[in-house]
Amino acid sequence: MNLLQKLLYNLPLPISGLMLAIASLGILFPQFFQVFSLPEAGFVLHVLCGVFAAVLWVLLVLKAVFFFPQIKAAGKNPVLASVAGTFPMTIMALAVYVFELFGEGAVLFWYAGVILHAALIGYFSLRFLKHPRLSEAYPSWLVVYVGIVLAAITAPYFNQIAVGQLCFWFGAAALVPLLPAFLVRCTQMPLADPVKPLFCIFAAPISILLAGYVQSFSADTALVFTLLAAETVILVLVLQKLPGLLRLPFCPGYSAFTFPFVVTATAYLLGIETLVEAGVLETGWYAVSAAVLLLAAVLVVYVSLRYVQALRKMVFS
Repeated sequence: MNLLQKLLYNLPLPISGLMLAIASLGILFPQFFQVFSLPEAGFVLHVLCGVFAAVLWVLLVLKAVFFFPQIKAAGKNPVLASVAGTFPMTIMALAVYVFELFGEGAVLFWYAGVILHAALIGYFSLRFLKHPRLSEAYPSWLVVYVGIVLAAITAPYFNQIAVGQLCFWFGAAALVPLLPAFLVRCTQMPLADPVKPLFCIFAAPISILLAGYVQSFSADTALVFTLLAAETVILVLVLQKLPGLLRLPFCPGYSAFTFPFVVTATAYLLGIETLVEAGVLETGWYAVSAAVLLLAAVLVVYVSLRYVQALRKMVFS
């Protein structure tokens, strides 16, 4: 095998979670820096994240083409199959970049992500929910059933609000039984070390609902405040576990340290912005969103470096 083939062969499928984090971070940066009147910095970071995410996306597509048996095998694994939800989510995020380059035609790329995610929901349900056992369920299942709410966050770019709202309600309905069930599962049935990073995914569902709600609905400030408060409680619980989780040996599951915190940073910025504009909060609360964004960015950089280190060993060994 040449170097590219070795890279594709060894590229872990869960890296799609990191890819989603990078793409989403790139969308968030311009919004964040606009608040602080630094649009140039936001644009530069936006472009860099878009390029890196696009490169990872192309590599994963090439892996699917040249090493399809790996993809097929992953589809039989409940963890890998559920984490795969970050791939169509990334398509929805990258569609925003495509829109900036090519205009309205990008809606087709966006719809491809939405349809692919819906297909994953159907496949996953048929394969893994016939005889469900809580002991065999993982927090990454939330990516499958709630991750489609990313369509609600990105829908305004393509004037597809109705589709975004439909995806929002599906994700919200799915979260009602899933979140408490998985919290019970992880507290009473501890996760094995390779999948322990998946605990961080608990930070994502309410965040993605909050961000999707603000983006695709006429936001009610009371509901925004409630969702923001609920997310803060869950974020604190996850942050208490984070130092110990980061001490675990590197594994592809490290991707779970990235995208949940990026979507949380997005939710905090949009939620606080809504409440500031409504006069509920003072502008000083933007410092909280800045802190969450800084944490998310640091984790994305750290996990990226760990992936580079691991792939370098596998490719050049």
